[in-house]
Amino acid sequence: MLHSTPLIVAHRGSSGAAPENTLAAFQQAIDDGADMIELDVRMTKDFELVVLHDRNVRRTTNGRGNIWDLTLADIHWLDAGAWFNKKFAGEHIPTLRQVFDLLPPHLKLNIEVKTDGEHRRRLAFEESLILLIRERHFVQRVLVSSFDHRFLHRFHNLDPEIPIGALYSPVRDIAKKPSAIARRIGATAFISSIAQLQKRFAENAHANNITLGCYGVNTKKQFEKAMKFGVEIIITDHPREMRRWLDAGN
Repeated sequence: MLHSTPLIVAHRGSSGAAPENTLAAFQQAIDDGADMIELDVRMTKDFELVVLHDRNVRRTTNGRGNIWDLTLADIHWLDAGAWFNKKFAGEHIPTLRQVFDLLPPHLKLNIEVKTDGEHRRRLAFEESLILLIRERHFVQRVLVSSFDHRFLHRFHNLDPEIPIGALYSPVRDIAKKPSAIARRIGATAFISSIAQLQKRFAENAHANNITLGCYGVNTKKQFEKAMKFGVEIIITDHPREMRRWLDAGN
C-alpha cells in the first residue's frame, strides 16, 4: 500500500463535520474527497460487527451499557447523532455490513478492531471479519488495524492476503522498531499518532517498505510534519482541509 502521494483518510468518517462512526460521517467523507475511511469495529452480545469506538455506548448515543452486553436489536433504536448536533438526530450505530454497502467502488476502508475491555474469549472475531471482507470482495480495499497485536497476528495467520496495520502503543512498543513489529505479526503498515511520530520511525519504515500512517493530523502544522516525514496514510477528522492543503502543495 505504498504511495508517493499520501492517502487522505477520514477518521471515523468526517468526524469534524458529522457524528463519528455514523453513516452521515461516512457519506460526508465521500463528499469531502477522502481516499479512505477509518472506522472502529466491535462485537455485540450476539456476535454482530458494529461500528463503535468506545466500549460503552453512553458517550455517543442516548443509551447505556457496554457493547458486549447489548444485542444488535438493543442498539438499533439508539440515537447516535443528536449528541453531536440535533440536525443529526436519528443517526444510528451502523453495522460494518452497512458501511460496505455505502462505499463507492474507489474508496478504501481502514477497519480498526477494538478488543479492549472484551471479557469473552474465542469469539471468532477474526473469522467473522474475514468472512465479511471476502463476502463483499474487499480484500484489496481494506487495511485491518489494531492496538491488539495478538489479534492481528491471529488474523494474519488465518488470512495472509488481507493487509494489516500495527498501531503503535508507546508504553508497550517504545523500544521496538516498526520493522520488528511488522515482521513479528505480518503487518504491512505501521501507524502512530502525529504526536508520537518520530524521524526514526519514518526512516525505519521507509527502509523496510512498510507503509507509514499517522492519525490525529488536524492542523496545518501537523499536516506539514506528516509530509516532512513522508507519511503515506494521513488520518484526519477534516479530510476536506487536508485535501486542499495537499492539492495546494502539488
